[in-house]
Amino acid sequence: MKTTDVRVRRAITAMAAGRPVVLSDGADGDGQLVFAADAATPALLHFAIRHTSGYVRVALPGKECARLNLPPISHTAEDVVSHCVSVDASGTGTGISAADRARTIAALASPATVASDLQRPGHVVPVRVEADGVLSRRRPAEAATDLAFLAGRGRCAGFSEIVSRRDPALLAGGHEAVEFAVAHGLAVVSIAELVEYRRRTEPQVVRLTETVLPTRAGNCRAIGYRDVHDGGEHLALIVGTAGAGIPLPLHVHVECLTGDVFGSNACRCGDELDRALARMSGQAGGVVLYLRPSGPPRACGLFAPPDANPHGNISGTVTWILRDLGVFALELSDETPGFGLAMFGAIREQGIGTQTLAVAG
Repeated sequence: MKTTDVRVRRAITAMAAGRPVVLSDGADGDGQLVFAADAATPALLHFAIRHTSGYVRVALPGKECARLNLPPISHTAEDVVSHCVSVDASGTGTGISAADRARTIAALASPATVASDLQRPGHVVPVRVEADGVLSRRRPAEAATDLAFLAGRGRCAGFSEIVSRRDPALLAGGHEAVEFAVAHGLAVVSIAELVEYRRRTEPQVVRLTETVLPTRAGNCRAIGYRDVHDGGEHLALIVGTAGAGIPLPLHVHVECLTGDVFGSNACRCGDELDRALARMSGQAGGVVLYLRPSGPPRACGLFAPPDANPHGNISGTVTWILRDLGVFALELSDETPGFGLAMFGAIREQGIGTQTLAVAG
């Protein structure tokens, strides 16, 4: 098992048991103390208030914010918009004590709570999170709810920044947050590790349709997929027969409007796709994965790419399509694009065998 998986699962186990977890946002980011909201107790809140900034917030889904009538406190900045009007549970004292805040946080986590059970303003700030968690936004709020959900505690979690022990005027950075976790016997996990874990363990595509498509490589099985999170649509084209355990030639192709459709000479995209189909037709078998990520169409020579690696999640998409197809042995060609080695390293981690370390370009 990967070391990162061990850390994520350790954190999930701790959350399931009602214990807090230290969340790191990388080496330079602030450390957060996070816990499942339905596990909030006066003792847990006392610990959180003592070792953090004391600004304990509760992350919960947008549907719950709407159900509990928790509007945003501002309509200006995106991060501020996600912070909702502060609340106290009805019947608490001043609302500021550890016991009062624990009661309010537990109330926010309870499906039995209704809007009239909460007083406004109060001392606990709800934060609206994206439905897809860290796969939508890499923030502590989304990470906290993901951990709580994976632990079987619902999508509601408390979080607050850990204060530096070296300089109480500052927050604990990445390394000091880890030291804090060790000192208190707490599990520690980073947002990046949680993102990687979810992409590897949760299906990232869904099969939509299947047909037989006549092509210049002959009649092929064409299977359509949609990305679960960003809506990108992809096509798997199976040339010939995909036999179980028989290594199949693979060509991964990212859509290029100018090269694929108009035959532009500004890139090699269209030629590479044509050569791959011809090669597979001659070999009587193979798989073409035609990827269409969400957003503006990719068009070499027409639109500048959004960044140096606009398809950073390509290996996860490819892996999940191959798993759905039941393809676990590949024969890779020597035409390797820049993402080849990294992508096929990820594929091999999923148990899909490769005969070479290259990918059809």
